[in-house]
Amino acid sequence: MICIKCGLMKRGNTDFFECDDCKKFSKLVVAVFEDVHENMERAGSIDPDTHPILRLLADSTFVTSKNPHTAIFYKISDYIVSNAFAGATEITEDELNRNVMTTRGWGDAFKIFEELNLIRIRTGKFRRILILTDKTRKFATQYLTAERLSEIGLRIRFAHIYAGYVLLYILYKMANLSIDNFNKSLLPYHQRPRTLWITLMFLWLNAYMNRRVFSDEDLRVFISKRRIPSTTRGKIINALEAKDGRSTQGLIKGVRIEGDERTFEFEDYILLEMQRIRKLIRERER
Repeated sequence: MICIKCGLMKRGNTDFFECDDCKKFSKLVVAVFEDVHENMERAGSIDPDTHPILRLLADSTFVTSKNPHTAIFYKISDYIVSNAFAGATEITEDELNRNVMTTRGWGDAFKIFEELNLIRIRTGKFRRILILTDKTRKFATQYLTAERLSEIGLRIRFAHIYAGYVLLYILYKMANLSIDNFNKSLLPYHQRPRTLWITLMFLWLNAYMNRRVFSDEDLRVFISKRRIPSTTRGKIINALEAKDGRSTQGLIKGVRIEGDERTFEFEDYILLEMQRIRKLIRERER
């Protein structure tokens, strides 16, 4: 049998199943997305210093920026954010083609951004035009008034939150699929974002279970069982060792090396946010 979401294999009488980790993570993803989405829709600001759940979102996007299955969403997010900062209200498909390198078609990606009300698509005679919604421009305007970071730093921070929101929505779609209804056509490009799913499943579930530390061996065992290549695992470990949350990730407070093993410690805010999410889930299940 093979897990429909993460690819974990085990013996059994059926072809497919959903593993216990994926069941737990699906529940967590749904809770986090609904909390983030409410903040994005109703909050007066999307400052991650005010809303730690958005900081978690931004700090988790290090998995996406170079992964071939998800990079297109990060690249589009970065380009939209750059234009929003510059005061643009629309982007032509020609401009996107010149500035965002990808071998994929735009349709599935545009659909995700539209569903989140981040853009609208206007179809002209020979091209599509992305209209930046009030929601996107409101976020950019808020960041332009900040003085704590340089303009480049602000743009990077905003792009991480923006991309994190988009990728979390894709995980939310995947979380809602089941054995009885596992239709990959509901996912963009009909693909499961397995590396993103598995990496965040390991990190977020450990924090959710209030485990302050984990080792590189813990990570290796978890993702190797799910057939993530060793080269990808090495990139994840290298990213986790970096501590600059503005450009990579800010999940890790410190790394301790003992012999051949590295031990990673989560930032305090992550455990506090997961504690809050645990309470939300319990309240909803009553």
